[in-house]
Order: sequence, then structure tokens, then C-alpha cells
Amino acid sequence: MSDLEDLKRRKMFELMRKAAEQEAKKNYPNRPVEVSDATFDNFITQYPVVVIDCWAPWCGPCRILSPVIDALASDYAGRVVFGKLNVDENPTVASQYGIMSIPTLLFARNGEVVDRLIGAVPRQIIEAKLKQIMP
Repeated sequence: MSDLEDLKRRKMFELMRKAAEQEAKKNYPNRPVEVSDATFDNFITQYPVVVIDCWAPWCGPCRILSPVIDALASDYAGRVVFGKLNVDENPTVASQYGIMSIPTLLFARNGEVVDRLIGAVPRQIIEAKLKQIMP
């Protein structure tokens, strides 16, 4: 195979890969998705990078963090998917991950929880954590 043919083949594969990535990103939600005990495992394996907001409706700091999570879900659409897990209604996941304080953000990469943040942290801290785990 000539160098030119090899270059053409590599360029074609690169273009096909980029097209496939763009198509996959169209299926990324641009707002937080409700997650439950039953859907948690499937949700974190469905996308490469996921952030789960573990919250409860009575929690003041959770309500403060909620608009930040909504904005991040919109701003990072196509790259990161955000979920919301009500810990009162879904105690299995909360127990499995030792969630003792809310809000807690669970960061998952390739189906595995790799980090967490606890409390109503500023957007900049969440984004710094995202930059650490994003490919």
C-alpha cells in the first residue's frame, strides 16, 4: 500500500469516527435525567462521563445547587450527562455509595464512580472536577 493510500485510509477512518461521535452526542440529554435505584447502573454505563446529583426535596443546599446542575447540563451537553437521584426515594444507591450528607455529586467515568463532591459547592469547583475526569 502506498503512503498516499495509507494517508487516505487513515483520514477516512478519522472522518468516520468524528461523524459517529457527533451522532452519539445528539442523543445526550441537555438537562438532568431522573435516576432511580433501578436505573442507576444502566445510566452510569450508558455515557462515558456522568455526574449524579444526590439530593432530597427538603434539603436547602440541594435547592441552591439545583440551578447550577441545570446550567451545567445545558453547557456540557454532548460531553457530560447529569442525573438527579432523590436519596429519600432511592435508599439502595445512597447506601451503596455511603452517602451520608446531601447534596453529594457522584462523578462516573466509563460506568464506574471515580470521585465525589459533598455540599453546595460553587460551579467552578464542579467544573474543575469535570476537567479532571473528562477524556
